[in-house]
Amino acid sequence: MDPRYLGIDIGTTGVRAALFDASGFQKHYAYKEYPLLSEEPGAAELEPETVFRSLLEVVGRCMADAGPSGRGLEGIGLSTQMFSFLALDADGAPLTRLVTWADTRSLPQVQAYARTFDVAGMYLRTGCRTQHPMYPLARVLWLKETRPDLFARAAKFLSIKSYVLFRLFGKYVVDYTDASASSLFNIRTFDWDPVVLGDVLGIGRERLCEPMPGSGLLVGIRAEHAAAMGVPADVPVAAGAGDGIVANLGCGVFDATAMSSTLGTSGAMRVAVSQPLLDPEMRTWCHCFTKDTWVAGGAINNGGIVLKWLRETFPGQFRPEAEAAGHRSVYGLFDAFSAEIPAGSDGLLFLPLLTGERSPNWNAAARGVLAGLDLRHDRRHFVKAAMEGVMYRMRSVYEVLAPLAGGDVRQIRANGGYAGSDAWLRIQADVFGKEIAVAGVEEAASLGAAMLAMHGTGALADLKTPLPAMQVKRILEPDLKNVAVYEEGFRAFQDLYDRMFR
Repeated sequence: MDPRYLGIDIGTTGVRAALFDASGFQKHYAYKEYPLLSEEPGAAELEPETVFRSLLEVVGRCMADAGPSGRGLEGIGLSTQMFSFLALDADGAPLTRLVTWADTRSLPQVQAYARTFDVAGMYLRTGCRTQHPMYPLARVLWLKETRPDLFARAAKFLSIKSYVLFRLFGKYVVDYTDASASSLFNIRTFDWDPVVLGDVLGIGRERLCEPMPGSGLLVGIRAEHAAAMGVPADVPVAAGAGDGIVANLGCGVFDATAMSSTLGTSGAMRVAVSQPLLDPEMRTWCHCFTKDTWVAGGAINNGGIVLKWLRETFPGQFRPEAEAAGHRSVYGLFDAFSAEIPAGSDGLLFLPLLTGERSPNWNAAARGVLAGLDLRHDRRHFVKAAMEGVMYRMRSVYEVLAPLAGGDVRQIRANGGYAGSDAWLRIQADVFGKEIAVAGVEEAASLGAAMLAMHGTGALADLKTPLPAMQVKRILEPDLKNVAVYEEGFRAFQDLYDRMFR
C-alpha cells in the first residue's frame, strides 16, 4: 500500500482535511464551514466543540472517500488558525468560547499595557507587536480584568490546536509556532518568556502548554475519536504549526529569495529566514518554526472575509444570479463581475477594514471606508473595489517586508483559497506589478502540515527539500496598462488611509 499522509487545517471559518501521497500530490479532500460568532461589539468567536466535532466529521469524510487507499495512512499533521485563545478549567472543560484573531474586545487592555510596559523590548523578545489585541497576551489581560472569576478558575490558557490535541490525546502540548504566535514565547530561547509571564500577566508556566517541535509526534488517539475519523488509533500525529507558517512550507518557500502570498479569510506575505528578522518600526512579526528557521511577515485581517461579508449581508443581490448563471458559488459570480469592471473600479476605493487592521499600521480601531462613490457605480463595482482594496493592503505589507528581507525576492508564490481564482491573481499581478507564481498545491497549509508528519516519521529527510507536487503550475504576468492604473490607485488608497486613520 502506497504511504499516505493527512494534513488537517483548522481555519477561522471552516476545517479541511487533505490526503496526500509521499510526493505531495493531493488525493482526497473534505471541507466543512462553521459560523463565526459576533454577539457583542468586537467579538469574533467560535464554539470549540463545534470546531472539534467538525474536525472529526471532515477527517471521517476524507478517509471514507479514500477507501482502501486510506489504509496506507502513515501520519497526520495539524495546521490551525493562529492567535486563537481558549481558557479551560481544571477538568479540561472550556470556560470561554474560542476567541479568534479578529476579536477586538481586548483593545482597552492592550492600550493600558502599552502605556506601562516596554513594548519595543517585548517585540525584540517575542517577535510580536504585543500591543495589538489579536494576541493571546491581550486575551489573558482582558479575561483578568473583565471576567476575574473565570480568570481565577482557568487552569490552562491554550490555542485551538492545543485544545484539539488535548481532546485527542489528553496531553497539554503546543508547537513552537503556535507558542510563538501567542506573544508569550521568546523567539531566541524557544521557551515561555519569564518577563511576559511574570511581570506582565502574573501567571506561572503551569497554566500554559508544554512547547514541542512541529514535527514532534504524539501517538495513541482516544479510541472513540479515532473511530469517528476512520483512522488507526496508533497513527502518529505531528504537533504541526500555524497555518501561515506551514503554508510557506507547503508552497515551497524555504528562504528569502521567494515570498509566499496567502489569502483566505485573512491574508499575509511571508519569508523564511535563518535568524530572527525584525523591523525597527515593529510593522512586521517574526515567529519560530524550527530551531534553525524563523518565518517573518506581515498579515492583514481582511482578506476573503470581505467577500464573505458581501455574500452574507446581501444574499438577494448575488445568490439568485449566481445560481441562474450556473456558478458553483457566489464567488464565481464575483470573479465574473471583476472581469466586467475596469481596473480601478471607475474611481471607487474600498478600504476593507471590517475587522480592524494588522500590518503594517496595526490599527485595530480602523474600519471600512468607501470613497469616490457616484452614479456610475453598481454592485459589480463594490465587489471589484473590495478585491482591489484587499490587494492594496497586501501590497502595503510587501512594501515593508521586501526591503527587510534584503530586497532579493525573486518570486511571489500564491497559495490559499484565492489561488484558484484568476480574478484575484490578475488583480494581484497588476497591483504589485510583478509576476505571480501559483503554487502546485492549492491547499498549501494542509500539505505543509502533512510534511511535518512526513518529517516526524522519517519519510522526509528535511523540511527544505521540495516535493514533486510543489512545482509551480502557472505564472501570471502583469498587464502593463493596468499596472499604471493601479500605481495611481495605490497612492490614492494610501493617501485615503492616512487621512482617515493617521
